[in-house]
Amino acid sequence: MGARAKTRQVPALRRLAHPGRTWMFILVSVLVAVLAFVLGTQVRSADATILDAREQVVPVYASVENRSVTQDIRIQGEVVIGDSYRVYAKRPEGTERMVVTKVVAKPGTEISSGMLLGTVSDRPIFCLMLEAPLFRDLHTKDSGTDVFRLQKALGVSATGVMNGQTMEVIREMYAKAGVLPPGGKGAGSFLKMDEFVSLPAEKSTSVVRTIAQIGTELSDDTPFAQLGFGASFVNVRASVSEADKIKLKEQTTVQTPGDIALTGKVVAISDFQSEGTTAGRPPGRDIRIELPKESELISGQIASVLFGAKTEPEKAVPTIAIRSDAAGDYVMRRAGNSQAERVDVTVTRNASGWTAINVKELEIGDEVLVSS
Repeated sequence: MGARAKTRQVPALRRLAHPGRTWMFILVSVLVAVLAFVLGTQVRSADATILDAREQVVPVYASVENRSVTQDIRIQGEVVIGDSYRVYAKRPEGTERMVVTKVVAKPGTEISSGMLLGTVSDRPIFCLMLEAPLFRDLHTKDSGTDVFRLQKALGVSATGVMNGQTMEVIREMYAKAGVLPPGGKGAGSFLKMDEFVSLPAEKSTSVVRTIAQIGTELSDDTPFAQLGFGASFVNVRASVSEADKIKLKEQTTVQTPGDIALTGKVVAISDFQSEGTTAGRPPGRDIRIELPKESELISGQIASVLFGAKTEPEKAVPTIAIRSDAAGDYVMRRAGNSQAERVDVTVTRNASGWTAINVKELEIGDEVLVSS
C-alpha cells in the first residue's frame, strides 16, 4: 500500500460578528484617554498651589508715625546705701504692749532736731541731732555736757543748766504732739530719755527710710523706724561708648528684680578705669546714680539702670524701611497704581526698631515700603 501524504489544514480566522461596534469602542476609548490627559494638565495639587504662592512677592507698607525715638542704654549695677540707724521703742510705764498708735513721718521725710516720728502706745518718739547721745532723764536745774548739747540742738541759749527756757521748749514739743510731758504741764515736767532718739549731729542728710504702720505691735527686736544718713545710690560700670552718651544730672529709671521702679539722677561719671569690676564688667567708666530719699532699696541689691532721656515726638518709620545706596539714605513711598517712589531722608537716631528721620517730602500717615 502506498503511503498517502497528509495535508495539514490551517484554521481560518474568525470574523467579527459586529465590526462597527468594535471600531466604536476603540474610538470612545481613545477619546476618553485624550480627555483625561487634557483634564490632568488643568488640575493641580494643593501642594503645588502652596509652592506657587510662596514664590509670589507681596509688598508690605507701614505708615510714617509721629513718635518719640529714645536711645536707651540699660546697665546692671549694685545698690549702695548710706549709714542707717534703727529706732527701737521702749515699753511705756503702765502699758502691757508696744503698739504703734500714730505715724507722723513718712519715708523720705528729712529729719530735723525736735521732729516727732510718731507715737507708740500713745507715748511720743522725738528725734534730736546731738553731738553725743543722751544718757539720762533731765529735770529742771540739772546741769552737764548733755544739757549743753541738748540746748544747742534745740536752738536755745546753751548755759549747760536745765533752765526754764529749755523746759518750755520741751513742753511745746509735747503740746504739738498732743501728749502730756512726763511730770505734767507744770514745774514738774522733765525730759524722759526713752522718748527721744539721739542722732549724730554731723550727718548732713538724714531721712526716714521706713517706719511701722499704725496698729503694728512692736517687740524689743522690731524697729519702729529705720533712718538713713547720706544719699543712697547705684554704681554701674559703663563702656566708653555707653559713657559718652550719658550726661551728668540726667534722669534715669532704676529697676529691681522685685519690679520696683524709681527715678534716679546721674551725679558722678569717673575717668576711664583700666581694670574690670569684681562683678565681671570690663574696663570703662563708673557711673553713680543717686536714688530718691524715699528709696527702700537694700544695700547690695542688684538693680538695672535705664539711661536715655525722652525726646520730642518726630517723624519716624520702622528701621527696616530705611534703604541706602551711594546717594545716601532713602525710603520708598507708596505712589499711585501700587507703585513706589524714592524719597531721600536724613536719619537722626535709631531705637527699639524705629528710626527718626528728617524729611520735608514725607507727611505723617504716608506709607513706605518695608518689604517686597
